[in-house]
Amino acid sequence: MSTVQTDQVTVTINGQSVTVPKGTLILDAAKSIGIDIPIFCSHPKMAPVAVCRMCLVEVEKMPKLQPACAVYVADGMVVRTTTEQVSKYQKGVLEFLLINHPLDCPICDKGGECPLQDQTYQYGPGASRFEFQKAHFDKAVPLSDKIVLDRERCILCWRCTRFSEEISGERELALIQRGVHTIIGTFNDEPAQSNYQGNWTE
Repeated sequence: MSTVQTDQVTVTINGQSVTVPKGTLILDAAKSIGIDIPIFCSHPKMAPVAVCRMCLVEVEKMPKLQPACAVYVADGMVVRTTTEQVSKYQKGVLEFLLINHPLDCPICDKGGECPLQDQTYQYGPGASRFEFQKAHFDKAVPLSDKIVLDRERCILCWRCTRFSEEISGERELALIQRGVHTIIGTFNDEPAQSNYQGNWTE
């Protein structure tokens, strides 16, 4: 007796059932039924890396929160995006990002159209417990004769480095150093030559 194969799976997200193709990310399945999951590092044109951890969700029978931008749906999966545990982790991620981030939104060029600002209003803790002096990084760092990077405002989402590697294929940007000292820069501090470097800022 032959077995009928299907390329569709049905999952439940926040109590809503949705049927999507196999190979769909939790993030995209949620988006298809109007459920917003916050993200920083994810981009539909690039491979998932799950580095920002902003999109963590609860998946039934999984012992830990899972990144919605990197986990594919499975038939019968039950996902929750608005639980107390998820909210706690979202607040923690945002509090961590804001520890050294300038809080001068009114004079920032991105003020009013900033994903970090928007998500802090919607998902953030409302106040920081950090009482020490912020770490400072170089500002107005020239990556080329066209692009200047403000390292104090960079949240290390990796989008620019991944665009350089995955989309334009030129690998002119890299993550340099490690831990709290990690920065974005060009190899050997040489000026970037890419014809596509304008996309790095987006």
